[in-house]
Amino acid sequence: MPEAVAVLEVEDVVRHYGPPRRPVRAVDGISLTIRPGETVALVGESGCGKSTLARVILRLEPPTHGRIRLDGEDITELSGAALRDRRRLAQMVFQDPYASLDPRMTVEAIVREPLDNYRVGAPEERRICVAALLRRVGLVEEFAERFPHELSGGQRQRVGIARALALQPKIIIADEPVSALDVSIRAQVINLLMDIQRELGVAMLFVSHDIGVVAHLSHRICVMYLGRMMETGPTETIIRRPQHPYTRALLDAIPVSHPSLRRPRRLLEGTPPSPSNPPQGCRFHPRCGFAQACCRSAMPELRSLGGGTSVACHLAPLADASSTQGDHVQ
Repeated sequence: MPEAVAVLEVEDVVRHYGPPRRPVRAVDGISLTIRPGETVALVGESGCGKSTLARVILRLEPPTHGRIRLDGEDITELSGAALRDRRRLAQMVFQDPYASLDPRMTVEAIVREPLDNYRVGAPEERRICVAALLRRVGLVEEFAERFPHELSGGQRQRVGIARALALQPKIIIADEPVSALDVSIRAQVINLLMDIQRELGVAMLFVSHDIGVVAHLSHRICVMYLGRMMETGPTETIIRRPQHPYTRALLDAIPVSHPSLRRPRRLLEGTPPSPSNPPQGCRFHPRCGFAQACCRSAMPELRSLGGGTSVACHLAPLADASSTQGDHVQ
């Protein structure tokens, strides 16, 4: 049986800003693939290039280099009507529900806007569709006549999710969708996204700085640092047997659920270098407790370790990587 066509293929994508002589290297050679019905998490500290990559994938910003294929078609050079037609296959849930909704529009108008733009169905069919979408995200029909300022943060993000689902996309890109929400609401929104992914079979790229959050909803994890991919692999493997020191540091930063689970942690010191002046060699070596001479002179390439895991580290596999990092993720 032939393998299904990937919903999204990102091949050696680069996004630089500023003058060519000294560009800001926001994204610097990222490749990833997402299959139908798969959730891939993209994690890393703020400023590592995650959100920039998400915008480039949707062609909200042009790539400096590389190729982007959506449902098998190269959209890297598309523009105008051709790009608009393909873009309906990929929709975004934005980070800030307070800024991503037009305050002058009702909830019904916000959710209906994609249907209006693509002229999907008759006006009455659109109204019925909006009501069904609101129910799908846990909002009663009465919310249709409200304005964004009358909603809580969690309710606004549910409206954003409903809008993203309106055109029945093949992939949803969720850019830090819970980071602006209260802790008590985050789990509800994450569970909603998991239910939607499971029931509708839509693929998802979930962008987050919190590796503990994505551990519960992703099939695979991709770890970014300063515009580069550090490690990729199945979620369970990454959580329990991380091979890159940066991945281990992200896992060590997850709060433990019980005092009895406390153990020695390697917390990162300092801040990431400037993307306009990245260090020579491995970009993580100034903050890495394992760094050796080779790490300071040569940039490691992403290489396979088997089992679907790849890592950009000269020293991998790490000698003590068998420790149960999963104890932190409850």
